[in-house]
Amino acid sequence: MFVRRIVPGLMLLGVFASHAGAQSCKTTEADKTAVVDALRTLYVGATVDDMVKMHSVTAPSFYAYDGGHQYSSLDDLMKPVKAQQDAGEKYVWSVTSPRVTIHCKEAWITYVNDGSYQRPGSATATPAEWLESAVLEKQHGLWKIVFFHSTAVPTPAAAK
Repeated sequence: MFVRRIVPGLMLLGVFASHAGAQSCKTTEADKTAVVDALRTLYVGATVDDMVKMHSVTAPSFYAYDGGHQYSSLDDLMKPVKAQQDAGEKYVWSVTSPRVTIHCKEAWITYVNDGSYQRPGSATATPAEWLESAVLEKQHGLWKIVFFHSTAVPTPAAAK
């Protein structure tokens, strides 16, 4: 009789304990802000060719899909960007309309990158828009970008 009463109680206690452990990975609005800030920091660094700044928000295992190409590291991703910047191109990138989802130490973000590019010798910048997403992991208390994806939105003339 004692065993029939204690075993279900122990099982119920185990269920509560497992749920209590799951609650320990709660996240806050500050985490969502930190995820958005990680992407913004990446762009600030890319704008001025500051690899140290960009590496500060990317994981060692970072990889990306951009412009139809796969890049195995941040350095690989930045090679063509740096070459274009060295040739005189200027870029403006921004994170707009971000949607952040966090589950424990993993986060994913989708956003519209409303920006522009300016060719060498051009007096005006050309507006550009990219649909982007990233996966981040919380490492040692900081959100690090593990994966990045960017797809250019075709201009109305190019879409026809």
